[in-house]
Amino acid sequence: MPFHTDDGDRLDELGLAQRPADAASFELTAALVYLDPETGRRYRVPARGEASAAPSDLASVPTPLWGLIASYGRQSAPAVLHDARSREAAALGDRRAALAQRREDDRVFRTALREQGVPRLRARLMWAWVSADREREFGGAAGWLVLAQSAIGALVLVGAAVAAFSNPFWLVVWPVVGLASILRGRLAPLVATLSFSLALLGPLVLVQIAALVPFRLVESAVELVTGGRPGDVWRPTARVGGERSGEVQG
Repeated sequence: MPFHTDDGDRLDELGLAQRPADAASFELTAALVYLDPETGRRYRVPARGEASAAPSDLASVPTPLWGLIASYGRQSAPAVLHDARSREAAALGDRRAALAQRREDDRVFRTALREQGVPRLRARLMWAWVSADREREFGGAAGWLVLAQSAIGALVLVGAAVAAFSNPFWLVVWPVVGLASILRGRLAPLVATLSFSLALLGPLVLVQIAALVPFRLVESAVELVTGGRPGDVWRPTARVGGERSGEVQG
């Protein structure tokens, strides 16, 4: 029973209020509590009305990726928990302390996803992408090196796969990219996951975007002709009205 209520009962219902009604932000209507099975630590996410409460955008997956990973579902409770913990880390005001806390919080996020029944590969991908955002925000130059190595690794993997059509020998590059991730030490699993997921899922994402963008452009044109608001058709993947959405925060 990893997620439960303040009273200790099993969390049978996740109460979420969409605020405002046309936005991509949600508030808990009742607090939730998570018990980490690895450390025994208790995490509590406050409900609206409490001083420390704040809205969540759930699993803030960009619209083009919704066909692969939904923004809500079994991952909702872990995502709400992760959003709350991420805000606490950012509020520390110390980059190194925030980085250390986020690394643990991201691990808790992955554990919670698995306990909620999220498939292993999907949970790992969600963990990897919130971890990438963590390294970007708090990791400094070393964090950017992690992202750069992951991106380069993905490009090398894709190039080797294409070259393998003419000479299968190029496939030996794939394990080499995996071994190269060891250079990042404790972050090796993250670099390897990012590199291979970018290489394998990148083409699928491009196909999704190729199908989505023309439709959104048609929607924008219709809005423009009819006196509507063309910018609204890109929600929730763009900044609208000062809200932040569409970023993979967890």
